[in-house]
Order: sequence, then structure tokens, then C-alpha cells
Amino acid sequence: MLRHHMSVITADNRLKREVQRVTASTASTAAFGKDLTVLEGERKPDLVIVDARTERAPTGLHKKVPEGARIIFIVGDDHKITDDLPVFSDGHVVSVMSHGNNFDADEFIASATKALRGNIFGLNKYFPWGVTTFSMVVKSYADKNKAIDVLMQYANLAGVRGPVRERIQTVADELMMNALYHAPVDKDGKELYRDKTLKDLVQLPEVPAIEVQYGSTGRYFGLSVRDGGGSLSRERAMQYLLKARSSTPEMEQKIGGAGLGLVSVLRSVSKLIFNLEPGTSTEVIGLFDIELFAKGQIGARSLHVFTAVPEPEPEAADEDEEESAEEAAPPPEQPVPDLRPRRGAWILAAILLSVVTALGTAVVMKQGAKADAITGPDDPRCKPTPDPDGLVPR
Repeated sequence: MLRHHMSVITADNRLKREVQRVTASTASTAAFGKDLTVLEGERKPDLVIVDARTERAPTGLHKKVPEGARIIFIVGDDHKITDDLPVFSDGHVVSVMSHGNNFDADEFIASATKALRGNIFGLNKYFPWGVTTFSMVVKSYADKNKAIDVLMQYANLAGVRGPVRERIQTVADELMMNALYHAPVDKDGKELYRDKTLKDLVQLPEVPAIEVQYGSTGRYFGLSVRDGGGSLSRERAMQYLLKARSSTPEMEQKIGGAGLGLVSVLRSVSKLIFNLEPGTSTEVIGLFDIELFAKGQIGARSLHVFTAVPEPEPEAADEDEEESAEEAAPPPEQPVPDLRPRRGAWILAAILLSVVTALGTAVVMKQGAKADAITGPDDPRCKPTPDPDGLVPR
């Protein structure tokens, strides 16, 4: 039996088929209906998919969704993601995904799996199997600049056009600045570097390290920045993003810190993902749809906000029950051995075993002597091979 269950509110047969095709990928079953009655089946949903492309979400949805279940909204491809930000005030909501001519099955599988299982971190979840992603560790302003240079070289090699590279550079700079200097907080939750100017930050020799991941599928260029503090909450992220709904360039000049950075990021990427584990780690992922950018379609078309949920540990079985079961279970039937003597066969087997053992011992001793002769601290095989240009494949 598949582990999870999804309830899908839609009247679109095409969307039903598209969701049905990926249920096995997410270890889920699915029930379909046009209204909230689909939530009243025998099996309660772990994930609710709401088709909001042509009709508004059903009234009273959040009251019907079971505790602990998650909601993914499907919106039209021409929909402004900033118009949907208020839906994230409902803690059940994890995703607002655009759906155009083609259903992005990879994005849906990644989002549904993360919502169901709580294992949320990692850029590679949005790439097909086999796509190599790379990682860099950044600890200072100088490291940040070097990391951006590496990203730009990689983007150029990946065939990303100049205007898109500029947006990648803007997003990378914003996310790294936020992770390096706005994420670290003290025990009271106050930013450690809040009162420092940019000049002061540049002169800091080292700050808590962050990880930068990146990769490309040919259509999508992906970038993620992860810190080890986890100071960004869901509510705070939404406060920052809501400023993008009505802010003008003049207003943005008054927005400081991470708020301005996230507004710029939202307007530069195709998909924006927040992976949050409060008090432990924050990861922000930006995906750039190179094909859409070539058509002039710029700005976030999907937004995801996930919070890490630990996998439940399997319940330990009662020792008394285990013992009782072992006692009650009949012993497995054993074949009756043939005890008739086969003296000649046993003698031949013993001789062959002695010969094989002697030969094996000789080979092992010879190999050991050879290894001792060529292994030492100066042996080139004992030295790690450096990764070229700071690219460290994960």
C-alpha cells in the first residue's frame, strides 16, 4: 500500500491525468473531486492540490484540511505570483505553482515529495537524476566575490545568455549577502552585524560559513544559498516578500537588509524556494527558466515555502510480543541430511581445499610486500587531487 494520500480539487481532466502519472513517484494515492467533498473520503489527505486557475479556492478550505496536511495551489501561467502571497498566511500552504501549456512534472514531484516527507534541503531535488551540481563554501566578502566569478564562468560555459547571467549575478549577490551578514544572530535573535556599514563588513576577515550550490540542466539554471543559523522564519520571509506587491524603486531604496534583497530576487528568478529549519538552517533556491527568459517572461512564476519536518521514527516492537511470536512460530522445516558415507569424495575435497588455501596465502603475502614497497608519504597516490577552479561536485 502506498504511504501517502493526496486529494485533488479540480474539474480539469488533463490535470487529473498529469497528477495521476506522478502519484507513484511520490509514493501516493490520489482522489479527485470538484469541491471540498473530496476531503471527506475514508482516507484523510496528507497533501491537498487545489486547481485555482479558473476558479477561486473553495471557501472554508483551511478549516477542512486535516492537521499536518499541506496545500499546493496550481495557478495560471500568466498569473502574478505577488497576488498570491497572502495565501501563505495559512500555515498549510507550501506552494503556489504556475501551470501553462506544459505541466512541470519535475517541479510537482519535488514539491509534493518535500511536502509529504519533510526532507527539504538540496538544489538537486529540482534537477533530473544525473545532473551534476557543484558546491562552494563562502566565509567572507572576498570569498563572495570569488564565488560570483566562478558562477559567471560556469553560466557562460552552460550557454546562459548575457542578460540572464546579469540576473543570476544579482540574485547570487543578494542571497549571499543576506546569508553572510543578515542571517547570523545572537542568543536574543538580534542580527550580529546589523549596525555595521558595508565598509565594515568588507573588512571582516571571516564570518559563519555558508554553502553555495549551483548547476544547470540546459533549460534551468539553479542556484542555492544555505546558512547554518536558521534565523529566517516563514512569517519574516512573507513580510519581506509582501513588500514586492506595491513597492516602487523609490520605496525600495528605503527598504534595508534582507527585505530589499528578497524583493529583487523575487523579480529576477522563475521559481523561488525557501527551505526553513528554524534555529538550524535556511536555504533559498532560485531557478532561472532560460527558455522563458528568451521570450521576455521574467519574474517568479512559482513560490515554495517549506519547513523541515523530521521523519517519524518507527515504533519499537514490544519485546514480550516478539518473544511470544518466536515461541509460537513453528521451527522451519529442515531437509533431512543424507548420512550415507562418501569417503572418497570427502578426501578429494580436503585435498583441493588445502591447495586453494596455500595458493591464496601466497598471493596475499606477495601483494602485501608489493604494497609496502610502493606506499609511503611521498607516494603521489596518497595526495588528494585538487578540484579545478574551486568547483566541487556533490
